[in-house]
Amino acid sequence: MPGNINRPDQGGNINRPTTLPGNINRPGQGGNINRPTTLPGNINRPGQGGDFNRPTTLPGNINRPGQGGNFNRPTTLPGNVNRPGNRPGINPPAWNNRPGWNSNRPDWGDHWNNIGNNTQNNFNNWQNNNTTVINNFNVNRQQNWNSINTHYNDRNWYGRYGSGDYNRWCGDVYAYRGGRCRQVWTGCYGYHDYYFNAGWWGSCWWGGVAAARTAVAVTSAVLSPWWWWRPVTYPVYTTFYGPAWPVQPVVYDPGTTVIIEGDVIYMNGQPSGSATVHRQQTIALASPPLETYPVPEPAVEGQPETWLPLGVWALTQQEDGDAVMFFQLSSDKNGIIAGAYKNVMTGEDQPVVGRIDPKTQRAAWHIGENTGTVYETGASSLTYDAASVFVHFGEKQSQTWLLVRLPSPEMPPGTVKLPEITTRAPEGGK
Repeated sequence: MPGNINRPDQGGNINRPTTLPGNINRPGQGGNINRPTTLPGNINRPGQGGDFNRPTTLPGNINRPGQGGNFNRPTTLPGNVNRPGNRPGINPPAWNNRPGWNSNRPDWGDHWNNIGNNTQNNFNNWQNNNTTVINNFNVNRQQNWNSINTHYNDRNWYGRYGSGDYNRWCGDVYAYRGGRCRQVWTGCYGYHDYYFNAGWWGSCWWGGVAAARTAVAVTSAVLSPWWWWRPVTYPVYTTFYGPAWPVQPVVYDPGTTVIIEGDVIYMNGQPSGSATVHRQQTIALASPPLETYPVPEPAVEGQPETWLPLGVWALTQQEDGDAVMFFQLSSDKNGIIAGAYKNVMTGEDQPVVGRIDPKTQRAAWHIGENTGTVYETGASSLTYDAASVFVHFGEKQSQTWLLVRLPSPEMPPGTVKLPEITTRAPEGGK
């Protein structure tokens, strides 16, 4: 595993439990010898030996103490992935080294095979059309991020909600997310297509009969083997969920319209209660009472859909960094979220379970049995190509990360879809 864990020649480390990538066997860890191994998103909980005062982090020991709110963090990923010169858009894997569409694929017939075979050409055309934009973002990335970060760290920034300065800042934030989206697409497109397709679901360990049935379902030219990758739009929400779903989207965007400062959560510039209580509610929302892990299945031909795919998403740092963690998210008509998590560094596959609250349109989910670490965003945010997400580590700490939707192999990348932010100050704004 990454980090040279517990090899026989490591002497005193032989009896230490294996830990996940990042912060592995650093000199002077001493009291960490008997620390239990945890899953991603729940590492180094309080009380774990000598590190008991260190806040909870995601894999790779990201967001160490003193790194401020959500912006001042150095970008790293599990196993020290982001070494200089290895960021998306700089040294992406060559196509002949990508294990995507042509790797262990089933025969899905000429129609879908042709679409898969055209993936490389589609991406090449997109990249040629976006080379200048991507290069400009890479050159100006740090300067733009510093500007965004400076405003965010201004005292009482949440109190400027709705002002002209705030709106211009939101436009900068979304433009930055668009640049990060293109970076992730450059590093991932065509490289992970074999995850979360019909063949993948047919072999997932928690799927049982449902997964096997799913694999058989895509034998015709009607049902796409990448059904799970399809993006969602707000009108599709309203059609799928029916009258219970609000006609207008609720904007719930961690880090812009929703800010946590201390133990207060601010929504649209107004205090909205205790952040601790909010995390407790989110943990409950992300853990619906289910006896088994549901598997999102496409409907039998001619029957109404019972599951709505919400797409495949890369989870990454906002500021910079490669994508190695991925979600597939789907929802049923009761708002139950199901899907899967894949870490391409560790090889870990886990089910995803959660729920969408139709009234607030908050979507929250957790990975596998790790119900203490939950991911939260707005359902309307999932209609865009880049969305911020709160990662709540229990009841005491939250960080803001970035979700980037991966284009389906049958829908090549195009213009990055982002929210529209006006730069005109509202009446009374400054």
